[in-house]
Amino acid sequence: MVSRVLGVALAALLVALGGSVAQAAPNSSEELLGRVALEPGWGTWKRASIIEYRTEGPVGEAVSASGLLLLPDSPAPAGGYPVVAWDHPTMGLAGHCGITTSRGVQEQAFMQAALDRGWAVVAPDYLGLTPGSAFPHPYLHTRTEATSTLDLVRAARAAEPALAPTWAVAGASQGGHAALATGSIAQQYAPELDFRGTAALAPESNFETLFAQMGPATPHFPMEDKLIGPFAGILAGLRLTRPDVDVNRILTPTGRALVDAISSSCVEDFDRLAAGITFATMLAAPVSEIGDALRAYMAAPTSFEQPLLITHGAADLVVPIPMTFAYLAQLRSAGTVYEFDLHTVGHKEIEEVSRNAVLEFLDKSFGSS
Repeated sequence: MVSRVLGVALAALLVALGGSVAQAAPNSSEELLGRVALEPGWGTWKRASIIEYRTEGPVGEAVSASGLLLLPDSPAPAGGYPVVAWDHPTMGLAGHCGITTSRGVQEQAFMQAALDRGWAVVAPDYLGLTPGSAFPHPYLHTRTEATSTLDLVRAARAAEPALAPTWAVAGASQGGHAALATGSIAQQYAPELDFRGTAALAPESNFETLFAQMGPATPHFPMEDKLIGPFAGILAGLRLTRPDVDVNRILTPTGRALVDAISSSCVEDFDRLAAGITFATMLAAPVSEIGDALRAYMAAPTSFEQPLLITHGAADLVVPIPMTFAYLAQLRSAGTVYEFDLHTVGHKEIEEVSRNAVLEFLDKSFGSS
């Protein structure tokens, strides 16, 4: 359980950001490149396809990406299947770490529950997680988490006429962050679609504020060991998406080697690669020197036009609850209306315990379609 000392320390580090994250105008890079229908039983799915599509790359260029399209067994209703975009938790940065490679097995419970409701499901690999990608995944990059999800919805509709324009987004952990990113720009980026709402389960938020406090003089603290790997992944993504920012300048040789190694790894290897490394041994200069770029890279948005549900676990050690309490304060400051469910569980359990509430939220969101 998170100690009171850690909880107070984290809360003290969180400075309200206020306002919404600036987003570029929609572009026309989305394009269906292909659809591969898979045999029944692939990854336990009866009606699955891999969609290859064009989306926004690390610095705004058009690149290819991939994702899953899953269809219910039931016939499409009049107007087509409503669509749920599911954004997955952290899987890594390498091109073989995505949801199409794993066949969606780890996400089976939620996606099957959505199918059982008669909804179609799309699930992006995220940018860089497409097998054979020429670059790593820009981990927790707000912009491309959103565009990879939105462009998949568009491409899936181009590939499958039975999909309705009505859709919503949900996700857990990194996927919660991605769902927030997606929901905040959905109507502006894809106005031809009928977006209904966002459900974010234990979403990452405010880590950019926490990391900006770190530097060569940072003493060891509880939870540090679990932060080093994800922090290296974030710096790898920042280095990719912002070539104008000299990320290597704030890193020691140990830090640069770790960022390089994380760039080609899946999440299962994070702890092993980061073993024995601390912020003090990783950093040659304070992270605050690139703080503005870090905030622009990963800050969670605070403005939403459609319904928003956030769920979290009080015993979460991966995204401690003070992070989300700070985010809820930022939403209130921005005038955003939201629903919030707090559960007495940890990070891994949040999807299971809040699944029914999320499905009911989505059902209500689709109700007036």
